[in-house]
Amino acid sequence: MTHAIAYPAEHLAYETGQNEAGPVMLATKPFDGTDAPLAVARWLSHREDRELHVISVLDQRDALASAAGAPPLPPRFYDEERASIATRMLATLSADKGSDLGYKVDVLDGPCARTVVDVARERRARVIVVGTGKHDPIGRFVYGERALQIIRLADRPVLVVPRGASSGTIHRAIVAVDFSPVSLRAARTLIPMLSDGSTLTLVHVKPAEQPVHTSNELRCDVRFRRFIRLLSLPPTVTVETKLLWGDAAESVEQFAALAHADMIACGRRHNHSLVETLLAGSVSSALVRAHSCPVLIVPEVPDDRAAELNVVLTGIDTWNKDDWGAQLDEFTVRNRGRRVRFSMDVDLAGGGQCVAQDYVVRALSYDAYNRLVAIVLGDSLRTNSVLTLTYDDASAFTLYADVDGRDTRLVIETRTGRCTLTFTDDRGA
Repeated sequence: MTHAIAYPAEHLAYETGQNEAGPVMLATKPFDGTDAPLAVARWLSHREDRELHVISVLDQRDALASAAGAPPLPPRFYDEERASIATRMLATLSADKGSDLGYKVDVLDGPCARTVVDVARERRARVIVVGTGKHDPIGRFVYGERALQIIRLADRPVLVVPRGASSGTIHRAIVAVDFSPVSLRAARTLIPMLSDGSTLTLVHVKPAEQPVHTSNELRCDVRFRRFIRLLSLPPTVTVETKLLWGDAAESVEQFAALAHADMIACGRRHNHSLVETLLAGSVSSALVRAHSCPVLIVPEVPDDRAAELNVVLTGIDTWNKDDWGAQLDEFTVRNRGRRVRFSMDVDLAGGGQCVAQDYVVRALSYDAYNRLVAIVLGDSLRTNSVLTLTYDDASAFTLYADVDGRDTRLVIETRTGRCTLTFTDDRGA
């Protein structure tokens, strides 16, 4: 079952971060057919007006030769090999008569994936473009795929181009979304590659064992809207959303095939265990192995704003204890006069719940010295009637907000139970 909704492109006054200022880097094997990866790398460098840097790495093979009992090759052999590869690459690049963009070619020695990633970091490459071929499972396990090795080491986006992929305008692009900051970063990285008239589809996949229910669809609808508001999109780009059930990689791959997607993008998290990586891999790895169109993999990176982004994406903010006083002061300023429903769920023996309605927010405060939380509510029907509640055992504050950032609920955890202030409407007293 699927759920789709189309939104007009929205803009939000929120910093999206700057892309790296360096070139588009193409990492290619010395003797493979590089037509598709080179075509895509050229197209992207033209599209974004960036230099194209082609790099090829010769793995050091003397250790293998020694292990096989063969003498190492003389240094001039490698010098001649590097020069021959560079000459051929330069000839291919210079054949593009319609381009006035600069290009650079390097043929280096060393471990392939690590060398590519190090050079990309030094040059502040916008993206690493790499081709990939099909390998059998045993070959993949023993030797590893070059593209996946680069993906796992890279601290910047990697665009994997399969053999036979076409280059040119992206008419339809898909982003696999888990509503995390890294999937937002993947969408932001892809957007500059889109053209007027492109369609961007955000796809979220829920596990097959979760029930297909309207409430799930409604919750995802809200989360999609939060996500879209953080994207800065050209006004002529159409944004769609799709909710699927099943295996994440398989569902995205099947949907992309049916939609004739020109590119897929997803984020790559660093929290996969070694066992998961060896046995199952990640969604990004599965997409790279399975699909026939270019796949853009964007890594998770340290970001001081990740916590803030997560709050905006989820609408849930758990306050740091050192900030309770300031947060409650700001909460009061934002919400003074708004109508609330107060409830207290008691966890002690016998339980119970206390509910108060038709009150409005007057003030909330926290006395750090006495560790005292005070909640002052006014009766919406009687101006002089005030309800004051105090707690000296608060352990956590969690604030919930709607898609527009407006506070909807404040939950205060205490040793004796849970206090909840739920806003019921916007009319004050």
